[in-house]
Amino acid sequence: MSNLETFTTKPILISASSFYPRNYNPKYLLVKEGMNDYPCISDYISGDIKGGSTPPAYFFYEDKEAGIPFIKTSAVTRHIINVNDLQIINTDYHRKTLKRSIIKPYDVIFTMTGKFMGKAAMCPKTIAEMNMSQNSVVFHTNSKEEAAFLTIFLNSDINRIQIRGNYSITKQKFLNQGKIASLHVVPYKKEYDSLMKEYLSAFDGYYSALENIQKIINKFETDMDLTYKDEPVYSFIVKAGHFDRRMLAPNFYRDDVKETITKIAGDYTQLETDNIRKGDEVGSANYLEEGVPFIKTSDIVNYDLDYEPDCYCGEAFLSQLAQDIKKGDVIFAKDGKPGEVAIVQEDCNVVISSGLVKYHPRNEEEGLWVFLLLASKFGKAYFKKWFVIASTMLHLRADFFEDFKIPTVDDTIRNTYLTPLKKCLNQRAESYNKMQEIRKNVEQSFMEQ
Repeated sequence: MSNLETFTTKPILISASSFYPRNYNPKYLLVKEGMNDYPCISDYISGDIKGGSTPPAYFFYEDKEAGIPFIKTSAVTRHIINVNDLQIINTDYHRKTLKRSIIKPYDVIFTMTGKFMGKAAMCPKTIAEMNMSQNSVVFHTNSKEEAAFLTIFLNSDINRIQIRGNYSITKQKFLNQGKIASLHVVPYKKEYDSLMKEYLSAFDGYYSALENIQKIINKFETDMDLTYKDEPVYSFIVKAGHFDRRMLAPNFYRDDVKETITKIAGDYTQLETDNIRKGDEVGSANYLEEGVPFIKTSDIVNYDLDYEPDCYCGEAFLSQLAQDIKKGDVIFAKDGKPGEVAIVQEDCNVVISSGLVKYHPRNEEEGLWVFLLLASKFGKAYFKKWFVIASTMLHLRADFFEDFKIPTVDDTIRNTYLTPLKKCLNQRAESYNKMQEIRKNVEQSFMEQ
């Protein structure tokens, strides 16, 4: 009998993902080979990896005091969560039906699907409990220090390369819990303890400052008795003499909008027209995985910019577009997400998209005042007044810029709101920069092991 006659075939199962070029990327193969003997995520956590679930729509509330914070993957950035993008869910549903995915301070949230996949952030101590969607998982670690270390590693370049060789693709990118558990992690050494304590101190300082910024905004709204409520209005009645041909929309004629805008009496100025700069589109063909951060409306995080966004562009766009983002500039959304506002804490090389507007204030005090006005119900009332829906998306009419009034700053406003606001913003910036400094040092140590 010939060799051919004795040869039998058996079916060979080959995953389609094994054909992906990313699996044969030299960087991925090098990382995979070098980390095979390292511990896995499962070695760092207590208990199992917990996945979330999204409650039915009727368990979501508008009132922030009515329930428990709920985080979507879009609110998870690298190292921090966007507390301004949290939703609120029913407390009983959170504690009974979703009890397996309850998140406590210093637990690590990790995103596992879609364009937000592979981002990690700890829950801050300013949030006692929260829950999450099915597109994220939570890790409970043995100590805060290990949680901080794990967060830094999961966001590192090394782990991003590791993830690229592990995710699956169905309708979108997906990293299942088994693959997450098997991700290798650089070993935690006692030498990291002091660095992690510094990182945690800066982490706590960041959220403490953010909490105080929100308190200042809330105090301003209460002291000025701003009556605006973000509730839907579907019809309006207006006298013929008060009808404005520019707007045929109920929000323009709302009583709470009108009352809020007129609450702060006295003299006022307007936005300096020459200091207003709309953003630009670079085109998806020019998106890069690294380079100059390209800031979209979803990249306004905690009244600041996300300096590690999903999209980057080439350095040539900095000089080509000449947006010149400087410290103290106020940036806000004109499309898609009304009311999103940030104040830039330092000169930065970023490019803002066409959905954003930059306002360069006449001086530091005006910048703080315009930011406070826009971030409060005063600004939200103006946004509600001038936003219209076009092609299913919200857009801010250009009339906003001529209509927006900046009340004159007196000593009471200066001492009660602006001086404390400046102090909190400085604390937030210092804390964030400290976190970044430690993160870079720790990531550098990964390359030396």
